[in-house]
Amino acid sequence: MTSNNYKNVLLIGATGNVGKYVLPALLADSAFNVTVLSRANSNATFPSNVKVIKVDYSDTSALTKAFTNQDVVISTIGGEGLASNFGEVSVQAALDAKVKWFIPSEFGTDVEDPDVNIPLLAPKIAVVNLLKKNQSRIAHTFITTSAFLDWGFDHGFFGFDIKKRTAVIYDQGKNITSGTTLPTVGKAVVAVLHNPQATLNKRVYVADAVFTQQQALALFEKYTNTKWSVTNVTSANVRKEAEENLAKGNIPQAFGGYILSYAYGGSPGANFEGRTINKDLGIPTKSLDQIVKEAVERNSAAQ
Repeated sequence: MTSNNYKNVLLIGATGNVGKYVLPALLADSAFNVTVLSRANSNATFPSNVKVIKVDYSDTSALTKAFTNQDVVISTIGGEGLASNFGEVSVQAALDAKVKWFIPSEFGTDVEDPDVNIPLLAPKIAVVNLLKKNQSRIAHTFITTSAFLDWGFDHGFFGFDIKKRTAVIYDQGKNITSGTTLPTVGKAVVAVLHNPQATLNKRVYVADAVFTQQQALALFEKYTNTKWSVTNVTSANVRKEAEENLAKGNIPQAFGGYILSYAYGGSPGANFEGRTINKDLGIPTKSLDQIVKEAVERNSAAQ
């Protein structure tokens, strides 16, 4: 059960891809008093039962004031915020405000896995190191979810383009990878907050599905009733192309190549089998079959 020590919760990035699922999960639980941190110039709107604090994200004293009297700060900021070093700034503000627990925007890849080695994730590693260095002053939990499968399938990001019925298959599609849907991420954050004894100062792993690209492709062909066109690539070549794109300043292409070559490249770190906290913390899972089926249904409804 949640300790009374962790009742006041502030969420950063509530309108982003992850935050818009974390916020309703928090609001659905009466154990928490939820506050949202919003940019001073933001036009975003929130439910009437949410306290909203608007600040200039570059004003450290304003951030510290906003964090004061908060027990937990959860960051779900995306790449733009991380690239600006806001992650480190927000941790320092939380330290100054004497926040008890910080959950950084670690959703996705385990940046501490040596096989990841993605230069673009340096800001995330800096946040991890800062929190570890100060864990005697502020607790942390790193929630690692691997790929956001629903978002990725909807946007054709993970090698499967539902609209075009095409797939890019890495290393023959035989390597095991992991992934989580965004609603499960929201549920996982709440479950972590309810179980501090099991999650404080730890990296925890959450996943809906552990699978291969071959398995996913078979399901996409099943639910579209179509034989898909397949392009085969190697993770090594895609990684090399990512490095070349980074050198040219093509950041989105570089990031995608780095992430996919790691996720589908056979690294043991991408396989969450036997490592997830879903069962222990009561986080429900959705099968790959259901995830693919729903992605195909969404695609059909959008046409």
